[in-house]
Amino acid sequence: MSKGGLFLSDFTIAAKAAAKPVPSAGPVGAERPLAEESTQTEADASLAMLTKRTPAEQEKRARDRAATQEDARSSLKNLKRAKQREIKFYVNVALDQATKARLKRAADENDLKMAAVMKAAIDFYLKENGY
Repeated sequence: MSKGGLFLSDFTIAAKAAAKPVPSAGPVGAERPLAEESTQTEADASLAMLTKRTPAEQEKRARDRAATQEDARSSLKNLKRAKQREIKFYVNVALDQATKARLKRAADENDLKMAAVMKAAIDFYLKENGY
């Protein structure tokens, strides 16, 4: 198995970027007023962005931010409460082998988990006895 040789003509070569034209040394006065105008408007815009807010505006903004944070805090607290309501409580029960075998057979025959059968049995017992 021989390897073929690679040649420069096998690769695509990008053309060089054209050099930027150098501004002519023509009438300097005609270009300057436009440049000064644009820098002046940029300076005005940046100055407007950097101006400080009045104390009343700062207070209002702080109150709005505090209200938003308080709403977020309370909604998070409510979410945690809702999750705690859904916490499951487990009951450990010691079963003999025969009872466990019957429970497993009932779960397998009904395509349920053993925990679901236990829960249904406990619910049935409590309802029958008025609890």
